[in-house]
Amino acid sequence: MILVAVGFLAIWEVVVRLHLFFPEEYGYLFPGPADVGAALVNLWNRAALIRSVGATLSRLAVGFMLSLVLGSILALLMVHFSTFGKGIQPYVLGLQTFPSIAWVPLSIVWFGFSEASLLFVTIIGSLFAVTVSVADALRTVPPIYLKAARNMGCDGMDLILRVTVPATLPHLISSAKVGWSFAWRSLVGAEVIFATVGLGFLVESASEAPNIAQVIAVMFVILVLGVLVDRVVFSRSQEWVSRRWGLLTAR
Repeated sequence: MILVAVGFLAIWEVVVRLHLFFPEEYGYLFPGPADVGAALVNLWNRAALIRSVGATLSRLAVGFMLSLVLGSILALLMVHFSTFGKGIQPYVLGLQTFPSIAWVPLSIVWFGFSEASLLFVTIIGSLFAVTVSVADALRTVPPIYLKAARNMGCDGMDLILRVTVPATLPHLISSAKVGWSFAWRSLVGAEVIFATVGLGFLVESASEAPNIAQVIAVMFVILVLGVLVDRVVFSRSQEWVSRRWGLLTAR
């Protein structure tokens, strides 16, 4: 992984020095690694980076958790009430593919230029992806498990917590990962359009300058945060569950 990053930076520097994308007089349109690093240090020294990361992650945490809860409830209803599920599934699938940015005008009309508007776009942008993923996960439970549990007197919420959730936990983590990626993209996209603080706002304000080095620096921060959350939270959770369930040999 480190070798890939070093190789990428080396190729990037060569491309900039040879002016392969833009002539020298337009070199500011494609800054090199050193310029991007300097922009990143400048954002750090001004505390703008920390403030923006904190604002974006706090919004993401609230929006993602709400979309996860609401999507899981809707998925449970779709699976346990088949008639309802068959009727609503085409619409859920259609809304899953709906671009999250298209919700921004509606959110501004309803909530104005506020935190509630950003939260709405984050939730609605990931809600239906979570619903589809969780519903697919719930359908992987072997019917024999449910029949055996019911024969032993397990039903209702007890059946869900003791049988359904443990049986689908590896798939549920994957569903959460999908929902998080949708929420992340929806939030940053909305911040670019109308936020006054956040990573998306940093990208938009830098592009108006134009400060392309800062734009790329913030894009790099967004990429690194995405990779860190995936590796630290979701990959480790999936690995632990796989070992717990005997799907992965412990080292």
